[in-house]
Amino acid sequence: MKKSLFLLFTLFTFSVGAQTTKLEVPRIAVKVPLGETVNFEEVAITFNEVLEDSRCPKYVDCIWAGRVRVVVEISEENGKTEQKELLLGAVKQGETVQSEVFSKMGYRVELMRVTPYPGSEEADSGQPYALLLAETNKQD
Repeated sequence: MKKSLFLLFTLFTFSVGAQTTKLEVPRIAVKVPLGETVNFEEVAITFNEVLEDSRCPKYVDCIWAGRVRVVVEISEENGKTEQKELLLGAVKQGETVQSEVFSKMGYRVELMRVTPYPGSEEADSGQPYALLLAETNKQD
């Protein structure tokens, strides 16, 4: 009887503990090719230009990891438009990584990645640049 109660208690403890595990919600990215515009909930974002792409190519050993800098145009519903420079990768003294494209009252659009990555099959085949953007809410 004691073994049965102990076994039941142990199973109950594990099942309660397993239910409190927080799962990470996958982020869905929207692809924006160079020169094109994508509309989000509160803004339209246009990928205008690649200023720099010094990322270290795949399968190459580099002294500096490199970085990518791009310019986007952000157009809000209220008619406000601005150009913004984004930076992913290595930073120089006085710089910071800038991946936030738009933020307003808990709503965000963030740059996740710039494709193609140098040295990849996509880059070697001449695939044009594209941004991968993701939107999040404050509670995410």
